[in-house]
Amino acid sequence: MIALLLATVVMATFLGACSKPVQEAKEPKVYRTYLTVECPILNGHDSVESALQTPHDYCSSPLYRVYPNEDGQGYHYIGDLAEGMPIQVDELNWQIKIRKEAKWHNGEPINADTIIYSWKMLLDPILANQMADFLSTGSITIVNAQAYQRQGTDNTVAWEDVGIKKVDDYTIQITTAYPNTAEEVCAQFVDRSTFPVYEPYYEAGMNESRTQTTYGTTLEEWMGCGPYFFKTWEFGNMHVYEKNPDHWLADLFHYDRVEVYVVPDMNARVQLWEAGKLDYFVPDATTIDKYINDPRMVSYPSLSVDHIDINCKNPTNPISGLIEYRKAIYHAIDRETLARDIYGYMKPSGTYVNGQAGILSPSGLLYRESTYGQEVTAMVNEWGPHGYNPEMALDYMKQAFSKAGLSWDSHTVTLQWIYEGSEAEAKAAGEFLQDQWQTLFEGRIKLEVVPTAGMSATQWKKTGDDKWDLSPNLWTRSLSRKFPYMCFYYYLSTYGTAPNNYFDPEFDAQYAVCDDPAIRGDYEKILEETAKLEKIYLEKVIHVPTVQRVVYEMFSERVKLPVSRYIPGLGWGTIYGDIIE
Repeated sequence: MIALLLATVVMATFLGACSKPVQEAKEPKVYRTYLTVECPILNGHDSVESALQTPHDYCSSPLYRVYPNEDGQGYHYIGDLAEGMPIQVDELNWQIKIRKEAKWHNGEPINADTIIYSWKMLLDPILANQMADFLSTGSITIVNAQAYQRQGTDNTVAWEDVGIKKVDDYTIQITTAYPNTAEEVCAQFVDRSTFPVYEPYYEAGMNESRTQTTYGTTLEEWMGCGPYFFKTWEFGNMHVYEKNPDHWLADLFHYDRVEVYVVPDMNARVQLWEAGKLDYFVPDATTIDKYINDPRMVSYPSLSVDHIDINCKNPTNPISGLIEYRKAIYHAIDRETLARDIYGYMKPSGTYVNGQAGILSPSGLLYRESTYGQEVTAMVNEWGPHGYNPEMALDYMKQAFSKAGLSWDSHTVTLQWIYEGSEAEAKAAGEFLQDQWQTLFEGRIKLEVVPTAGMSATQWKKTGDDKWDLSPNLWTRSLSRKFPYMCFYYYLSTYGTAPNNYFDPEFDAQYAVCDDPAIRGDYEKILEETAKLEKIYLEKVIHVPTVQRVVYEMFSERVKLPVSRYIPGLGWGTIYGDIIE
């Protein structure tokens, strides 16, 4: 009987186990987004293309990240490679501890030597990396870093003189040129340029003269260390990132996979969005009417003011170097029509300091809303609505012809307006001005609208000064949220890859006044000096502002965002979002 009872129990247990329902595997959480341009390389040291930030944020790790507050109303800094916030040693020195569990995706450790090597290469004066300034100066200025990077072959500044030191195997020390807060130190190390590079691949790709490396030109020549693995790079088509469960911050990231499509064409993006194959979408002027009242639409004032670069060195254009020509172009822009009919739901702007400038300052007072900013706006509007004045434009153009020895009655000057093929707005703006200027300049200016043959505008300009005259452009500087004058940083003669080729000593000198450590803590003074800088920019026509961007974005219903509103410096915190099916 005992044997029979045992057999019965065993059988019951077996049948019970067999009758349990089989649990279905959970569907992976996939976030689907896009880039409008492909990353040319993955080396954050030497590419100005902002598209690189996306794979770096997902697949690599900075020292610090911005992370949303629990209430969804703000953000704070958290350590990524760093194990905690910077430790203040004295007024000018900060130590950063590297977390001991930090490692590359191949399992090799990351330590202080990793960071020191990465930054030494970024600042290397022979490599002359385009993004070196992002480490040397920004929310903090590192002692002698800029002097070291810009010395070329002079050898007048030794690496040992730069304010970056190894304290021990897991500690580095930063020496700044003036007092800073811990948050300002963190803010310096969130840009892709300051992320670590993998020394074996960086060195393996170095040419004999050590002026260039192939690091990051393929996935096989790049190494990540982030919360996602960069699994697939179909160049010009798609990126696939897959969750790294062993990352020290893995619990903060909820997508199992991120699919990033490279879609330059707006019509193709619309089709993907309408087919439910994108979780994020930004309409342009040609599509926004369809979505402006969609409940999924969110909007916020942008960090960006569109502008037009003017080539002042075109050997085939006899008036290209004349300030009168530049002023004529400035006053010939009908910004209200551009903003309404070409860019769609944007704001016309004859000034350049953006609508977010100053939002993260101690007082939160926007530069454009300050007395000084309003004074500059008033000056521009005295010329005409947002600076547009056809009579002034015509008069200045006639002066330019006269200075160049051209007869207004018999000469015609041809200008090349270049645009990237995927930029429908830039093409439409060129065609609008093409028609308008034919009348405004009495047939003496012929505008040709020329695509850049698959290149970026920056690449196209490098092919020769004779290849362009006017180039619509859009460069942003996030640090202007705290220091408004920093939006002008890219147009200084000292910035190696400036989008313009017209520089002015007075403009450079006034920027230096704004950037003086002595006034960093006096926001009122910064506003005052920024207004002086903006006036010089407008009077010398460093380039031509056109529209203030307003950002319109859409997220699918399946995306749960970690914040309840757009937060400058964090955005929507999309990288920390979740998928709710």
